[in-house]
This record gives sequence, C-alpha cells and structure tokens, in this order.
Amino acid sequence: MKHSLLLITYLFTLQASALAQQGPRKILWLNGPSPTSNQWTRAQTSATQSGYQYTAINDWPYNNNTIANNIPDWATFFNQKLETEGHSNVVGIGHDAGGLILRYMGMTQQDNRLSAMILDGVPNQGGRIFNKLLPSYQGVPSEAQQNVRNLLDLRTQAQSCVGCRMIEATQRWFDVFALPQSTSYYEQMKPNAPIISNLKTPNIPYAVIWGSEDDADALTLTRVIGSWHNSGLFGEDNEYLDCYRKELEQRVKDAKDNFLIGMLRSVATYAGGASRVVANPTNVGAILEATLNALASAIRTQKDLAKEMREMFECELIHQALNAKWNLLVADYTTVQETITTEVDCCADCYDEPDSQVQAYCFMQCFSAVDPCVNTYTYTYAVFEPHDGLLTRTEQLLAGAEKTYEAKRCNHFQEQFWQYPPIANAFNDLFMGGAGAAFVVPQ
Repeated sequence: MKHSLLLITYLFTLQASALAQQGPRKILWLNGPSPTSNQWTRAQTSATQSGYQYTAINDWPYNNNTIANNIPDWATFFNQKLETEGHSNVVGIGHDAGGLILRYMGMTQQDNRLSAMILDGVPNQGGRIFNKLLPSYQGVPSEAQQNVRNLLDLRTQAQSCVGCRMIEATQRWFDVFALPQSTSYYEQMKPNAPIISNLKTPNIPYAVIWGSEDDADALTLTRVIGSWHNSGLFGEDNEYLDCYRKELEQRVKDAKDNFLIGMLRSVATYAGGASRVVANPTNVGAILEATLNALASAIRTQKDLAKEMREMFECELIHQALNAKWNLLVADYTTVQETITTEVDCCADCYDEPDSQVQAYCFMQCFSAVDPCVNTYTYTYAVFEPHDGLLTRTEQLLAGAEKTYEAKRCNHFQEQFWQYPPIANAFNDLFMGGAGAAFVVPQ
C-alpha cells in the first residue's frame, strides 16, 4: 500500500510539473446574467495578484448582452471560438448560468479543448426560486412581486418606508426578472425546464463550489439585495443591514418604554424566529402569517404611537416578513421538535433573554394567542435546507465531482469574490492541484 501511494504521488507530481512547463494555463471565465451574477473581473485580479499564470480567453460579445442567446447557443458559440482560436487544455470557470454553458460545452465538444470545469454557485439541478421570481404571464405580477405588494398593505398611518430603501431595492430586483427578455432567459433555469433536463454529467473532471448563507437572523434576502447593489465592488452585503440596525438602535433609545421596546424587539427578530420555530409542524407558512398578523395588530392598537415610531415598527416588520417569506420561497424545510425550560417568565422579560433563539421564540409568543407566561416550551424547529439566498445546496451540488467545497457565509453574489476566504481557499486549493492535475494553474 505504501509503495502504491508513493507511486500515485509521484505520478501526480509529474502531471502537475508537466502542466506547469506548458506555460500559462488558459481559462474561460463565464458569469451569469447581471440580475444573479457579475463579471469575473475581481476574481481575475485576485488570481493574478496571487501569482497564478494564466491567459483569460476573451468572451466578447457574451458580457455585452449575456441573455441575447440561450444557454445551448452560447455553448456552441464558445466551442467554435475555442476551436477557431486554437485553444486547448482550457479550464472553464462558471458562476450561475455560466456553469450551465460550460456543461453544455462539455456535452457537444469534439476535440476535448475544455479539459476541466469549476462550477461555482451553479443551478446544476435548476432553481425552484425562478418559479417564484418569474411571472406566469407578462403583465401579471410574480409571486415574489405580489409578496411585496401584500406586505406594503401592512402600513397604516406611515405610508412610506424610505429610511433605508431596502424595500425599494427589493422591488427593483424583482421587477428585473419580470422584463420579457429576462423572463425568457431565466425560464431555462427552472428545475423541470428542458435545458436542465437535457444536461448530462460532464465527462471531464469538474469541481463544485456551493454557497451557504446561514446567518442566525435569517435576513438572507437583505444580504442578497445588498450584494446585488454592490456586485461591481466586492459583493458586500452589509449596507442595508447597517442602516436598519442604526435605525432600530435609535428607536429603542427613543421608546423609553419596556413594552414598546419589547414589541420593537419582537418585530426585529421576526425573520430569525420564523425561520427556526413554529408552533405547528404541518404548515410553516400559516404560522408565519398568523404571527405576522398578530404583530401588525399589536402595532395598530398603539393609538398614541408617534408617526416616526409607527413608521419604524411597520417598515421593519415588512422588512423582516420579506426575509421570512423569502426563505420559504427558496428552500424546503424539515421539522425537529424539542422541549426546553427557560428563565423567561413573561413578555417583559423577553428582551433580557441571552439566548437569541429562545428570545426570538419568546417575542413571537408575546403577540400570538399562546400564553407567554410559562417557562417550559415544547416547540418545533423549521430547519431550512442550506442555501445561498437563491439556490439550495441540492440545486448546486452535482454527483461525481472531483471535489466539492462549501462556501460558508457566502451568498449567491459573493461566490465570485476571492475577498471571502471560503471562495479564495477553494480556488487556491483547486489551482494548486488539491482536486487533481486537471485544475492546476501554475504560479
């Protein structure tokens, strides 16, 4: 066995050495459309700064109008380009629909010019979220668009939510998918679409990187919208979050009333609580809606609430509910029942509870029909499948990969930026030969 391992190591070293001697590696970097992806410019800069020797194949005119052709047509285009320009031993790196194009290239190429591919945040099994983002008919709001409209009806005297502008940004993002050309392109990426059904497992080495956005506050949509807004920079996701936190901290200081502070905190933990705890394992959506209505009613009954405070309550509730419903749209869930005993006795004590999970549940109980003045809770976790804010783990995975990497705490847009350690670590491991010689890029 020892001799066999030495022989394998020796052969691998020879392969890697041979590749290094061939000079710079050729890489075809393909992103997806701008609503869900970004150009690989920052990643290429990071790779160059890390000393990797490669030549980027010019993808013009793909980036000028990514959705001008369908996925198979782009695959044909790039296969012909590689052949015409005499490229060989090419590593394909694809994010989002760019990875689907690479997979179609692998199905149709004749000369094995694409020798390995890295599939980063790719809907390898399709994405069910596109059933929610795309309208059934032109001119009819998608389910995602209708969600925002319904939630905006929760406003009473406060008719605007312009403080942090995240709701407006969400509407703009949802509206992009309703454009005819966008809808036509993203129809290809639904789970049962012919494009997905016709895909075959690549017959060349491939690796998979999948994003997993798992923050306890469950504000995944806010993070995705923030990264979409900043995708040309580093995909930073904190702009809207920081704004809301600042607003909330100020309102808590202004409230000076334990009941109002408790109610405000119950609103601010709604998404986190709804994504983890429900009272009935059979219908998370119904429980989510009941708690939402209870919180909205509690706000409405505060007749003497100042206009600015009411606006903050209502807009934050809409913000939280958008996130809670988004998680339900993106991913399936399983349930786990558990009984715990806490020191929390009544609603007024919720905000002092150090355990964030228990606190979220306590706040939810305070404004529902369940008696909050107990210290033993039997409750049910709604455990959602890990996802990157757009695609679930199952949708991103592909059996048979040489190596699979989890990009923890990275949302769908951040999967393209080496500024996030899980992404940089995955690419460095691949380029250094951690998944085999097929992915080596010399330094």
